[in-house]
Amino acid sequence: MSDFRTLPIEEAIAWIQAWTDHAWPMSLQEAFAIRDSLGWMPSHQEPRYFTTKLSTNGKEDGMILRSNEFGIKGVNFKLSTTPCPEENEQTTQMSITAYSQYATALEQLWGPGQPGKGPYASSQLRWTLPNKVSISIILTAPLIGIDIDSPWRTKISEEYDQAMEDYE
Repeated sequence: MSDFRTLPIEEAIAWIQAWTDHAWPMSLQEAFAIRDSLGWMPSHQEPRYFTTKLSTNGKEDGMILRSNEFGIKGVNFKLSTTPCPEENEQTTQMSITAYSQYATALEQLWGPGQPGKGPYASSQLRWTLPNKVSISIILTAPLIGIDIDSPWRTKISEEYDQAMEDYE
């Protein structure tokens, strides 16, 4: 029997929207308040790192990206547990199915996502919201992760992508 788990869709959307619907720029203290309201536990060594209910053996499975004069840069967390090394094809299929369900739910909120460019991702979709926050859902089977970038980081990423297109 597999210990691999994914978050229920409604709960995953609530986790995501807790961040995307908040006013940006966001201070580190505001980010800590969101983290705490979601029941995530801060690391004792570094409070920007945290565990969620999907954490395996108490290992951190998310982080708040460092802040600068524009607030925090973003937040990353998982929507699946880290599988045991002996996990199998069934686990991979479970993660692919869950990823598809999450993507469909996010598309219902924000329309079609743009295919992403991740070096290790087997699938990635990205949205830039009206508040200029960007969100990516990433499947690196069997792991499913969320990256939420601040408007500042979204702008930097878009400028980089444009420069790379111009270079080609």
